[in-house]
Amino acid sequence: MLIRPVESDTDIRKAYEIETAVFSKEAAATLEAFQMRKHVFGSYFLVAENELDHQIIGVTNSVKIHNKELADDSIKQETQHAEEGQYLCVLTIAVHPSYQRRGVATELLQRIIEIARKDDLKGIVLMCEEHLISFYEQNGFLYAAPSTSQHAGIQWHEMNLIWN
Repeated sequence: MLIRPVESDTDIRKAYEIETAVFSKEAAATLEAFQMRKHVFGSYFLVAENELDHQIIGVTNSVKIHNKELADDSIKQETQHAEEGQYLCVLTIAVHPSYQRRGVATELLQRIIEIARKDDLKGIVLMCEEHLISFYEQNGFLYAAPSTSQHAGIQWHEMNLIWN
């Protein structure tokens, strides 16, 4: 598997297709949001590609923020990331249903952690659904609190991995 930055509109469309296959219509980001994320904070927009057939099988994107607190879901609507932000907020990690439970999400997450450390950030924060808490804990994240966000009618949970 190759993990690489999003490079083209085709990559964005394939990533969006995975997003909508994994998340409900209400919870999924829009294609326009994916296009904006690539344009505004593309260095944190990655895809996992099957090296045999070059099919995109997973996606992750994140934004730098100043504060490790996630007060609400407004971060999902960010149009600018904090260039001098000290934390990375993961907005999406999604894997095509045919490739789930094969380590793709773990590899995407580990690459994001590697990039955040290389960029000298203080840590990573995110919101996830309850069934994903153990996945993030297995990857070093700590449970912070139930989120105040009710985005898409879902109870989200805040997780973080802080090293500075």
